[in-house]
Amino acid sequence: MQLLIQSGDLGPKWFHVALRALVLMAEQKSMVKSNQLADAIGEDPTFVRKILAKLAKEELVKTFGGRYGGYVLEKDPHSITVLHVYQALSSSDMIPHWSLPSTGSELFISLIISKAEERFQSTLADYTIADILLHKTEPRHPTKPEK
Repeated sequence: MQLLIQSGDLGPKWFHVALRALVLMAEQKSMVKSNQLADAIGEDPTFVRKILAKLAKEELVKTFGGRYGGYVLEKDPHSITVLHVYQALSSSDMIPHWSLPSTGSELFISLIISKAEERFQSTLADYTIADILLHKTEPRHPTKPEK
């Protein structure tokens, strides 16, 4: 989870890339190549494929290998919550409070972080890929600086 989130931030790169790719796949309703997704999102195709591989492992997307392969949603966009995506891609490399030299504050800090994470995940559970698709707006293209 980001330490500071400002209005308009998309969160960690892996998270917003995954959500945007899933929305694009839901919109297409047919197989999409990773290069097409990467181009639309503006990311490196290898990075997109790594994310899609994790989503496939969690059975959120289905992969078809080979020259004519690609990716499709494995589940209905109404049944894929943003929390599913977050949990599929989040690492569990948390530091247990008892593993650090004690200053006396570790337990309370861990309680604060746990409570914040619970609230964060609760909010993510309220939204689906279909919700994001429903609220999608026209893409904004960067404007060229005026001379």
